[in-house]
Amino acid sequence: MYAWLLFLILSAAVFGSPMAVTAVESGFSRKNGDAPVIPTTITSKKMTVRNQDNQAVFEGAVILTRGPLVVNSDKMIVFFHAQNSNASQTKGPGQPKDNGSMSSTGSRSLEKVEAIGHVKIKQDNSNATCQKAIYFSDEEKIIMTGDPVAWEKGTRVSGKQITIYLNEERSVVEGNTHVRIDDEGKTEP
Repeated sequence: MYAWLLFLILSAAVFGSPMAVTAVESGFSRKNGDAPVIPTTITSKKMTVRNQDNQAVFEGAVILTRGPLVVNSDKMIVFFHAQNSNASQTKGPGQPKDNGSMSSTGSRSLEKVEAIGHVKIKQDNSNATCQKAIYFSDEEKIIMTGDPVAWEKGTRVSGKQITIYLNEERSVVEGNTHVRIDDEGKTEP
């Protein structure tokens, strides 16, 4: 299902130099399988896959694109749910133990994504900036910290932490909340 990680690792072999751009094509589909597959692309100057930690680290001018969503950051860490322990057992006589190599990465599912440093998020007419944003896949939410600011159509909010609940189209701003609403149709004197 998540065969894109295999593509990610193969890309690392092809684009292995520290200044190379690495691309990832993803098909994050909904659990019911009926929703259309939305391709995801991550580009960066450097990528490191850490199979033993169930993660991939992207560094340097990182850009994640998924449909209308675009996230820019200095660094991005993609975490995967740990694999089923049965996958690490010996397969049979003469078969090597599966230790998280490329052959087993296709069965991993996304747990969360951390964007770190100069984070910019844009989706349709909505924008946000912060120093750190964490997307939790299972809960479909984003938590922004480090001077988070979000704005859309004349409304700007900021606080210590902004949490966006994607499925509920709801957000919560906590700590030193500040909201600015510009009246549309009126001009400043």
